[in-house]
Amino acid sequence: MKKTNILVASTMSFSLLLSGLSATSSTTSETTSITAGSEMHRHITKVSAPVKKIQTLYISNVRANAGTKYKVIASAKKGKVFTSYATKKVGSTTWHKVKVNNKIGWISSTVVKNYSSKTLKVPFVSQLSPVNAPFGCEGASLLMALKYKGYSKVGLRTFLDDMPKDKGGNPYKGFAGGNPYANQNGVFQSIFPKPLTTYGKEYNSKVANVSGYSTSQIKKELDKGNPVVVYVTLDFKKPVWAKWKMGSAGTKKIVDNMHVVTVIGYNSNGSYYVADPNSKKEKYWVSKSNFERAYNALQWGVVVR
Repeated sequence: MKKTNILVASTMSFSLLLSGLSATSSTTSETTSITAGSEMHRHITKVSAPVKKIQTLYISNVRANAGTKYKVIASAKKGKVFTSYATKKVGSTTWHKVKVNNKIGWISSTVVKNYSSKTLKVPFVSQLSPVNAPFGCEGASLLMALKYKGYSKVGLRTFLDDMPKDKGGNPYKGFAGGNPYANQNGVFQSIFPKPLTTYGKEYNSKVANVSGYSTSQIKKELDKGNPVVVYVTLDFKKPVWAKWKMGSAGTKKIVDNMHVVTVIGYNSNGSYYVADPNSKKEKYWVSKSNFERAYNALQWGVVVR
């Protein structure tokens, strides 16, 4: 092949890469140098196509092509997560090919960081609708985890009705007061991890009480695909402590604004992804500080493996 034909083939290959037609390749690179007269341009561009997640560090410009000389086509908010479909190195700066507002553009690596997350597609169960169980968060959270693992197909009402109860008001034995559907004055209406675990084992023996687990241990369970039911606080507010009479268990100091959710993920920012049976948002991210403040108050949890 003639030397001129090699140059043409190289240029055509480079054009295909820029148009996105090479997206099916796992990794592609191209180096071109252009001679204008007797002067060699020092500007060398490299293109590759690794698919990964990135997150903006600041309010950032997305441009029509890689380089600051190109038109700004969109602005990305701080903390916005993108998929990087390809990278292009212009001079000493790497640019990421992203999609924003249905447009394809490029964003500089100087304003982003690598982002990763682990999430489980746990089916959501509400304690508010269609079954109204204002004190049924423990049951709803456990049921979500059991359904995810394929251990249960029952509805929430059946699950709550069959849950162990302690009408004397001792949540260390069963659901205190016996009724998760209505408020009972003077009763701390909850079921604590030990009896909740025992109930979960009726569906599968792999349900375990992991009270005392650190958040690092919770993440390891998530890495294995195991959702964890955790005792936190309502809306992840600061824990409020109070003394309650708990039937045969006597008077105990407990988190008065206690709530129970299912942890189903975490990300590289340190945030946690939860399925909250008491929230219309259903699933949402909680900051590292708010989650760990709420969880570490008791460090109570139940894992479904």
